[in-house]
Amino acid sequence: MISADLPHLVAGACMTVHHTLGPGLCREAYEECLAVELRGLELKVARQKPLSFDYRGHLIQSASTLDLVVDDGLLVQVLATDSVSDLERKKMQSHLRLGGFKTGLLVNFQVAVMRKGIERFVLKRRTESSPEK
Repeated sequence: MISADLPHLVAGACMTVHHTLGPGLCREAYEECLAVELRGLELKVARQKPLSFDYRGHLIQSASTLDLVVDDGLLVQVLATDSVSDLERKKMQSHLRLGGFKTGLLVNFQVAVMRKGIERFVLKRRTESSPEK
């Protein structure tokens, strides 16, 4: 169970990174800087964590990687793209469901105003999640 404040803390850290760096860098740079910022807030951060899940009794390992997992409960996927596609949103929903997360943030640093680049996802049911804006 994650704290209700955790997504807000992460969003604030995203805004700090964006204010410092601005748009135009590769996603990996933003991911690394965001991890530094979050660790500075004394949060536990795992980068590039392999996504493993059970498929019909078989453990599937390294099907994908999760950009950042914060405090073992919040999934953060980092983008640096002109626009977020529906496919990226579906990918986020799959990662939440398969990874056992209830909440996630899809963060696009390639925006003029960072608050417009953050989408929150909450897993509502076992097979459904939706973005919040």
